[in-house]
Amino acid sequence: MSQNNNEREAVILGALLHDIGKFAQRASDNPKQQNHEHWGVEWFQKNLAEKLSPVFDEDKKQIISSAINNHHRYENYITLADHLSAGEREPIKSEREEKGDPFTDRLVSIFSRLSVSEKPKQDKYHKLIWIGEDCLRETFSIDEKKCNPREYKDLLIKFNDEIKSMNFIDYSEEQVINTIYFLLLKYTCCIPSAAYESDPDVSLFDHLKTTAAIAACLYDYHQENKSEEPDIASQTFCLIGGDISGIKSYIFEVLSQQGKVAKRLRSRSFLVQLISETTAHKILHTFNLPLCNLIMSAGGNFYALVPNLKHTAEQLEQIQKEFDEWTLGELNAELSINLATKEFSGEELADFSLVLDELKANLHLRKYQPHKSILSANGKWSLYEFVREEVIEGDERACRGCHKNPITQPNEENLCERCLTDIKVGKLLPQSKYLAFFKNTNRGFPVLKNYSFELWPEIEKDKSPYLIVALNNTSGTNKGIGFKYLATYIPAEQYRPMDFEEIANQSEGDKLLGYVKADVDNVGKILREGFNKTRPSISRYTSFGRMLETFFAGYIQNRLVTDYRDIYTVFSGGDDFFLIGPWNRTIDFAKEIRKQFSRFCGDNSDLTFSAGFILAKHYEPISFCTKEVENELEESKQKNGKDRITLFNQTVCWNELDKVLSEAQKVMGWLDKEPPLVSRGFIYNLRQYGEMSQKYDETGDTKWLKFVPLLIYDISRNLTKTEHEEVKNWTTKLSPTIDKQLEENILPYLRIIMEYVLTYTRS
Repeated sequence: MSQNNNEREAVILGALLHDIGKFAQRASDNPKQQNHEHWGVEWFQKNLAEKLSPVFDEDKKQIISSAINNHHRYENYITLADHLSAGEREPIKSEREEKGDPFTDRLVSIFSRLSVSEKPKQDKYHKLIWIGEDCLRETFSIDEKKCNPREYKDLLIKFNDEIKSMNFIDYSEEQVINTIYFLLLKYTCCIPSAAYESDPDVSLFDHLKTTAAIAACLYDYHQENKSEEPDIASQTFCLIGGDISGIKSYIFEVLSQQGKVAKRLRSRSFLVQLISETTAHKILHTFNLPLCNLIMSAGGNFYALVPNLKHTAEQLEQIQKEFDEWTLGELNAELSINLATKEFSGEELADFSLVLDELKANLHLRKYQPHKSILSANGKWSLYEFVREEVIEGDERACRGCHKNPITQPNEENLCERCLTDIKVGKLLPQSKYLAFFKNTNRGFPVLKNYSFELWPEIEKDKSPYLIVALNNTSGTNKGIGFKYLATYIPAEQYRPMDFEEIANQSEGDKLLGYVKADVDNVGKILREGFNKTRPSISRYTSFGRMLETFFAGYIQNRLVTDYRDIYTVFSGGDDFFLIGPWNRTIDFAKEIRKQFSRFCGDNSDLTFSAGFILAKHYEPISFCTKEVENELEESKQKNGKDRITLFNQTVCWNELDKVLSEAQKVMGWLDKEPPLVSRGFIYNLRQYGEMSQKYDETGDTKWLKFVPLLIYDISRNLTKTEHEEVKNWTTKLSPTIDKQLEENILPYLRIIMEYVLTYTRS
């Protein structure tokens, strides 16, 4: 787009920077000397205006500057977008001016004001720090409400230093906006947007992002309709929801033990994420919108805000058909990309929870009609669209990996082209630092029609991707490189990914794999009701989704890389994770992550997650193990209150798991004595007694109480010496005559304790 025709992009960039003066003002020595609009214009002219000259001429730079100063012909677009971002239908009244201290009050954690129960909540606060500085530990909230003004000054110096080193020569307007977007994400996501009594939990970044997204839609809608003033009554907006269906079967059910399954498993999970991400990019490119308009994206789902123009519905139908054709032709319809929409006005945007709820209902219906654009035409079924053109003539030509596609090129692994691609991506992932997206299929690995991606260990300057993101690293923002948190960790030995047998061999005792799958409890309810006690604004939902993704994709990746290097990532992002590792290490990791998740959420008791865990041999089919661990997760979710883990076929609360592991360590200490204080036979008996006690609790059948005399007999026969006193006291407490509400009672956990001990100590 030429310099004379980029007025629209100037308005969007102006909206993205409209409150940047708050950052500059709070970092100044005398912040009350001028309002934040003055500080913003001064900052823009001093630091950014000249940098933009290769892309925006003086008239367009004046639009950006005027947007910051609230004096320009598009003021009404950005002013209305500013209010709608905050969930307001009207401009802020004077009596609702900031009541806190905007110069020293920290950002309140988005989780502190989230509530779906009457349980008391306590405000927690964020350090004033740039994201990535402390391996994401900076995203954990603290108790201290006030910051030192010097913190703002130090942060602004780093922000300005990055801008000084930037060069926008040969950049498109889209690339400029996206570069500023990532820079703001890095430096302003821990800055409060305002200090209103009800709004201290919205970051400056999330407010700027959503304001720009809304302003882009307002501009396009009112330019098309040639209206002079934007209004909140018109159906200006369209929220698009995208969902990738069929993920489980695509990732797991085609994976046999032939064909380097460990590499292919992680690769397929990664490709699903890439399909979702690129699908969102395709929609943004169709409407010429920046990344600001991607409101939320994680875990195979995304939500994008676009203008509700005359041809929006028609364009989306064409995009849906294109997606259907690609998934059918390239993936044999194993995956489906489903789109749904919700048109709404500015008035409705004030309560984003209702908009989101209606869209999710539409998307739920759409998921039951996969590939509809191909299967039916003019109201009639197209009967032969799903007949494959390729015919596999004999088993010898069928892929040994997926057993579905033909082997078109002979290879040692006897794999089809797609399974070979899985292996190539799986090899590249552990050593890749950058992910590059292209608007063609001539690069790297095709994903969707006319899109592809490459994985780079270092920046490759002779190529022209439309977007480069650094993986789990924020250091390249001054070079036009974005960043993305992506959990890709795979255990390796000398840069060679370990297979599942090698991972199992890292276990203590029995050489087994541990599968653990977990997700956040009550997410649907949280999205519907979580912010009803504050204001369910679009900026809050954006912040909530971004923070969850930061924890599950970013923080978990960091902990695996630094502390749990023997655990394999199947996927982690959005609101869930699925990991495979040495069985005992996987339990330890799940317990640690549950503890850190509570800290991350400011100890808000409404935010919890449940998990399922199973043991498996390294050669057991992935698809079978996946179903088993999902059943265990579902068992945890069925219990009242959720917030539990099911392991060894028993469900316990997380604090009970601490007790189980503590008691197991005590028992293993007795086995480690020379000579052992107890025999493994005695441990086996205790496991059986624990199982009998459980059956009595479940059925009330008194026949199971026979474990009591058996236990007493075992104690009297095996624990007769002075050195057995500790063991005798411990086992005596197992008697059901002791009040089961007593904290020290461990009878309900006896079987699971002994299962853990026996597995851990087995030769």
